[in-house]
Amino acid sequence: MTESRVTYRGVVYPWQCDSMGHFTTRYYMAVFDDAAWHFLWEAGFDPHVMTQKKIGWADVHHEIEYLRELHEGQLFYIASKPVKVGNKSIVCQLELKTINDDETCARLTATSVQFDLEKRCAIPVLPQVRDQLLAWLG
Repeated sequence: MTESRVTYRGVVYPWQCDSMGHFTTRYYMAVFDDAAWHFLWEAGFDPHVMTQKKIGWADVHHEIEYLRELHEGQLFYIASKPVKVGNKSIVCQLELKTINDDETCARLTATSVQFDLEKRCAIPVLPQVRDQLLAWLG
């Protein structure tokens, strides 16, 4: 089984809740996006590559499962792991869990492609990222 790594820690603030008092969808996406950048760092992708070599990532598919409500004041973390490494794409899974009982509240499975920011097209995953992810997958 592939090891998950903590890629984000947060707290639910009142302004992040909807009219029913739940952590709202827009903020789930925000914290998942923040965690994804830390996942990519763990995978060997240095964000400076975006400015230096004009290489980044494009998300092409997200699937989210909402499993348990989060409310104001709750502490949570996101644990992330790779699921699949392709030639030009990667699939990762990010699980948002409460700190007090370690229960999964939401799960995001995301497919991203390595992306040439100037040519606006998919390119092969950088070798150092590919190697790091394959090692992580075991």
